[in-house]
Amino acid sequence: MEAARTLKANLKLEGKPCGWCQAPLALGDDAAVCTACDGPHHRSCWDSKAGCSTEGCSSAPLRRLDVPAVPAPAPASPFPAPVSPFPAGFAAGAPMRAPAPPPPGMMTCPRCMMPLMIGTPICPNCRAITSPDGLYHGPRLNAPGSVAALVLGIVGVVFFCLGVVLGPLAIWQSNAAKAAISRDPAYGGGGMATAGLVLGIISLLIGLLWMVGFLSGLSNGLGH
Repeated sequence: MEAARTLKANLKLEGKPCGWCQAPLALGDDAAVCTACDGPHHRSCWDSKAGCSTEGCSSAPLRRLDVPAVPAPAPASPFPAPVSPFPAGFAAGAPMRAPAPPPPGMMTCPRCMMPLMIGTPICPNCRAITSPDGLYHGPRLNAPGSVAALVLGIVGVVFFCLGVVLGPLAIWQSNAAKAAISRDPAYGGGGMATAGLVLGIISLLIGLLWMVGFLSGLSNGLGH
């Protein structure tokens, strides 16, 4: 770096602004004039800044290049990366391509998009109703447990001494039938399941009353 000419500010330098602090030089101030570009400065400003204020001057102080900080790597997540619901190569914001129309004589399930024959009342894959009105119009089968619930309930009422056993069985079969009907619209027999539930409760209550009476009579007989 070239040195500056140090001198007392004379009439030529008086009033000129310092290149660093922009304050005008007063007559007699300690001044420093750059030998490369003749830029005037206060001597104290020149010394504190270690050089000329003119950008690009050979007497200007070296500027530190700010090196961008490298971000620390993110810690590895213990959870698996989320799986995108879109197909590979799908760009965010891109319009979704409409599905291809089914072949003649076929239709697609509204839920799982499985190809089906036209007129299929229920999808065999996801058990969704495929009719346009959303109602099931096909044949119905009695749900598993609906007939058993009704039979157990009737037998429990007739043979009331067995109600404490047959009543809970009828209730259990009825609940199983109702659960199957709620899952699959092709199942019917809801009326039999309800009747079996009611008869099961009645047979259980009658069986409990009979058992209480029987045990009470037995204890009275043993007491005599």
